[in-house]
Amino acid sequence: MDIISHFNKFVEENFYIFFKSFFDKGNFWYKKGNIDNYISFMTNLDSFNYSFLTNVIKFYFEYIDDVFFHSSYRKSFCESKGFYNRTILTLFGEITFKRRYYLDKNFGDRFFFTDLFLNLPKRKYFDPFVCAELCNLSASTSYSKAGKIVASKVGKRINNSLSIGRASTRNCVMQFNINNTIPEHNKRIERLYVMLDEKFVGSQFNDGKDHMIKAAVIFEGTELVYKTRRKKDSMNRFRLINSYTCASIENKLLSDTIDYIYNTYDIDHIKEINFMGDCATWIKNFPKSNWFKFNPNTNIKFAMDGFHFSQALCNLTTNKYDDVYAALYEYVLLNKKDEFTRLCNEFLELNLERSEVIESKRDYILNNWNERQLYQNSPHMKCSMESHISHIFADIFTSRPKSYSKKGIIQLLKLRLLKINKKDIKEEYFKQFKLRENRCICKKEIIKNNNNNIYLNKLIFRIFGNYTI
Repeated sequence: MDIISHFNKFVEENFYIFFKSFFDKGNFWYKKGNIDNYISFMTNLDSFNYSFLTNVIKFYFEYIDDVFFHSSYRKSFCESKGFYNRTILTLFGEITFKRRYYLDKNFGDRFFFTDLFLNLPKRKYFDPFVCAELCNLSASTSYSKAGKIVASKVGKRINNSLSIGRASTRNCVMQFNINNTIPEHNKRIERLYVMLDEKFVGSQFNDGKDHMIKAAVIFEGTELVYKTRRKKDSMNRFRLINSYTCASIENKLLSDTIDYIYNTYDIDHIKEINFMGDCATWIKNFPKSNWFKFNPNTNIKFAMDGFHFSQALCNLTTNKYDDVYAALYEYVLLNKKDEFTRLCNEFLELNLERSEVIESKRDYILNNWNERQLYQNSPHMKCSMESHISHIFADIFTSRPKSYSKKGIIQLLKLRLLKINKKDIKEEYFKQFKLRENRCICKKEIIKNNNNNIYLNKLIFRIFGNYTI
């Protein structure tokens, strides 16, 4: 009997038993409404659906093994060593199926043909779809919440008591072999922008020192999304064009940024690279690398972004002195450095109790005066790095009290970057299986040595047929 006949019989028996047994208990002859009839039907249908789908998958898995067992290839070269059960969790529910353990008589290989044919990971309870979904959700939320969301999708919909814990979700993420390669392009642009900032994340096993995530957002420019004039101080909204995010806690940000630019753009065509940030020491030194001098005509600039300038000015004056804030802001806008310094010193004399803060913020602005002038006098420069840091990193790493091991944050950071750079995490997850060497008995070496490719071809292309191979 072939697989179609097997399946038709299986479907007929299951559906007939379910509907007949339920309707006979419906008491329809009383002609009275009863909500219990609906509740009972939906609950039983949920259980039937769960049972039916899991049985279909089990049926298919065991059929694969049965086809191979009755093939002439298996009879000639492989010996069965008995049945072994395996249990996996799929998005349809938990599946327990039996398959034979084989010994290749020529090479001594021991294998489960079903596992090799489906390329199922060894000794894993979660199937690849469940793991891919856990990884995809973990890029946007906590391990615990990701486990709860996936558990709610598995099997039964009405009465699902399945639980996927935080540790299980983390294990799936840590076992994900993330390959964050950069596709090669040859885009021609003359001006490029790079925003820089850092984020500190709580650590485990690091002598109490927080992990420092250094990040860069690379983009080609901005475009106006919409104008808003609901308030006097409202601003126009802009979108970054073709943005890409790099981040690292291992001092690899420079090499990652250069690699992206080198692989994405025609570097001989780049005339200007504008760096923007808060003027921290590492940020100011970042553009000084000779690697960014892709050609003799490349002009490297660094500017102080508006957010950190305004923040420093607010800390200097506080909200109590709006008039002082406005005057200092105007002096910077008009490039009047001496007047700015004089007013800061006068304000300091009137607020000696805050001298440390005032001196610090004054010197911060004065030491980066030229960088600020460049930014405010270059309309094409628009830096929104602080909001990017909040959206990309703070949202998942620091919005709740958590800490990470170095290994854990490196892996989760890679996963987060896949999400932010708009890569399909599920597709990336399955790539690792496609790239992994298939150790099936049908590999080329065995085919060549045994000169038995005719049996192999029939096995592969007639796996859904009958037992005669």
